Amino acid sequence: MDDLDRAVITACRRQEQGAFRRLIDRHGQPVYALCVALAGADGEDLAQETFLRVFRAIGDFDAGGPASLRGWILTIARRLCTDRARHVRRGIELPIPPPDAADPGAGPDERLAARRLGEQLAVALAALPEEQRAVVALREWEGLEYDEIAAIEGVPVGTVRSRLARARAALRETLAPAGGEVTDPRRSSRVAPVQG
Repeated sequence: MDDLDRAVITACRRQEQGAFRRLIDRHGQPVYALCVALAGADGEDLAQETFLRVFRAIGDFDAGGPASLRGWILTIARRLCTDRARHVRRGIELPIPPPDAADPGAGPDERLAARRLGEQLAVALAALPEEQRAVVALREWEGLEYDEIAAIEGVPVGTVRSRLARARAALRETLAPAGGEVTDPRRSSRVAPVQG
């Protein structure tokens, strides 16, 4: 654990002014991305609930233990999303693509193509089982290592690898036009949508 996380934990435990904001600034983006990937429109609410639970339980977090602060927080987020999925039986809600999918310097045609690719990706992600969406979000969007994802998901590393491989294969099959490859509008070359 790095010194910044230790300082944030100490400040939160002492209930110092601004400590909670520093915690959210430091770890909010990965929590939000995971919650939206798994819960769609309810993701923002679940991200907020995650941090409320983290703040209440920060005194119980073992800063000297094997879990990183980020891993611990993402585990709480993942469990909240799983609980939500068990209790709410509605139609499929579309997750959104990764936060910064479009290049801000792109022209109108490129932005439109990026938006369309993002919409196709959202539909393809929604069709995946929840555990596959989770590993895609954690690995591809947040760049977590396999062992970190395994700890968050509560499964062996081999299971993470197989879930990710199945998710990538399903996304390639869904997104690739008949016999072709998906064109990424942010690049001039043709690429597969999710690469390992």
